[in-house]
Amino acid sequence: MSSSEKRRIVIGDVHGEFDGLREILLHAGLINDRDSWIGGESLLIQVGDVIDRGPRSLECVGLLRSLQSQAREAGGQVVRLCGNHELMLLQGDYRYANFSDPATLAREIRDEVSAETIAASFSDGSRLYTHAGLRSEVRIEVQDHAGAKIAVGRLTREDLKQLSARLNSIFISSLQDGDLESHPIFHVDHVRGGSHDVGGIFWGDYSRIEKSDHAYDIPQIFGHTPTGKSSVNQSRGLKLINIDTGMCQIFGGNRVYLEIGPGDRITQHSKKKTGWKQKVLR
Repeated sequence: MSSSEKRRIVIGDVHGEFDGLREILLHAGLINDRDSWIGGESLLIQVGDVIDRGPRSLECVGLLRSLQSQAREAGGQVVRLCGNHELMLLQGDYRYANFSDPATLAREIRDEVSAETIAASFSDGSRLYTHAGLRSEVRIEVQDHAGAKIAVGRLTREDLKQLSARLNSIFISSLQDGDLESHPIFHVDHVRGGSHDVGGIFWGDYSRIEKSDHAYDIPQIFGHTPTGKSSVNQSRGLKLINIDTGMCQIFGGNRVYLEIGPGDRITQHSKKKTGWKQKVLR
C-alpha cells in the first residue's frame, strides 16, 4: 500500500508536552493505554520540534522512537521530521534545552539523521511535509542540487517525492560536512531574528510563506508558527497548511491533529471544553 493510500495522521510541534502528544495518539487510535502501537498500517507524520519549552522532552522523543520501531513491524510508518529546535542541538546550540545532557541527545539525533530515521522532509505523493515550509526561492536552490531540475509549476507525485529526497540528501550531506548553516534550507529569516530575507525549511515563518505566490505550486503541510487556537491555519484551498496550533502549554495547550484518508479527504480533529470535535476541511 502506497503512502497516499494509507490513513495519515499529522501532528504539529510538541515541545515537550508529553500528555498532549499521548492524548492525540490515543484519540487517533494509534496507541493503546500502554503506549503500544495499534495503528496497523497507518502513517503518522510528526513535523519536528519535539523538544524544549515543555517539561518532558526526552519522554516525547522516547515515545516517538518506540512507536517508529513498532509501526514498522506492523506495516505502518512513523515519520519523524527535524525541527529548528532539533537542528539547534545539531549545531551545538543548547540555549533552549531544558533537560539534562543535551549533548547526548544531539549525538543521538545526528545518528538518527544519518540512519534516515529522522528526516528534513517527507512526501506522500500528494504534498510535501517539512518543519516550516518550503519557499520558492529556496526551492530553486534545491532544484539545482545533484541533477536535472524538477518541473516548474504543478508537480507530479514523482516530482514531489524527488524534491523531498533532495531536501533529505542536502540535509545529510550538510551534516556530514559539518556545515548546517550555509545552504538556504538552513537560513533564518528576519521575522525569526535571522539575517536572511527568506527562511529555510526549518525556520521560515508562516506569515512570510503565505505571501509567496509560487510556494503554492507545492501543496504543503508544516508547523513551526503556533496559531494559538484550536485550529490549523491554511491558505488558498488548503495548498498551505500550518499544523502547529500550540500543543505546549506555553502556546495555549491546544490539542489538534489532521487525519488524511482515501481520496485525500482531510479532517481536522480538535479538543474543545465539551470534548473532541471534527471538521472536514476537504
